[in-house]
Amino acid sequence: MKCPVSFALMALLSLAACQKSYVADIEILRNDTQAALDQLASLYTEGIEADYQDLERHAAIARTKPFDTAHEKQFRNEFEVLKYHYRQTSRWFELQTHAEWEAQLTYGRTQLEALFHDAEKGLMAKEAVRQALESEKNVLLPLLAEVTNSTAAMRELMTQHDSLDNHWQTMWDQWEIPTL
Repeated sequence: MKCPVSFALMALLSLAACQKSYVADIEILRNDTQAALDQLASLYTEGIEADYQDLERHAAIARTKPFDTAHEKQFRNEFEVLKYHYRQTSRWFELQTHAEWEAQLTYGRTQLEALFHDAEKGLMAKEAVRQALESEKNVLLPLLAEVTNSTAAMRELMTQHDSLDNHWQTMWDQWEIPTL
């Protein structure tokens, strides 16, 4: 008669082990979501808004320069670099705002915390945990990839900003008086 009790105990332990593996998966996704939130915040701490203002100023100056052959090099090379940096940074602010991404990530993290709690306490069946985790992955993984790629691209542009800002300012200073 010991067999049914052992079987029930084994089934319960098996269910608990499966729940624990889902708990670990939930924890990883929750940590990745927090890391994405931290990446977003760090761009603003590092000065992305000030960099964008500088780019707007340089782009406004460039728009005032009529094409002439004396400055063809600047039009063909320097302005293209400026245009690229300005477009990429503009997209950051125009296409997907920090607040929207932050809201989506925060909501996802909240959902994961609730799922983590329910799974850890055994309040949900194994299959329900698996389905909920898959749903969260389907929502969060593309968002995490987008945020990670976008913040990495912006960070790369920001690393070049100071030297380019100085370079463009020197170019404007020498535009009318090349001997400066």
